[in-house]
Amino acid sequence: MVTIKLFGTLRLKTGCKAIEAEVSTVREGLEALAEATGLSYKELKQCITCINGVQAKLSAPLQDGDELALFSPSGGG
Repeated sequence: MVTIKLFGTLRLKTGCKAIEAEVSTVREGLEALAEATGLSYKELKQCITCINGVQAKLSAPLQDGDELALFSPSGGG
């Protein structure tokens, strides 16, 4: 089981801090999150993703007990 945590506007949009899912890649995690929250997969794949605090690509593998964190993209100056 992987814990998928949401931060920034993702958390505000969904009112959800985290979900748990049986997934084996970051991509599968985003798909599970889209299904559970109603967010679009297209929006989620633009996010910064980290596995256990280390930035990761969509193809990165996930292990049982991992924490996948998603941070919404932001801009500023």
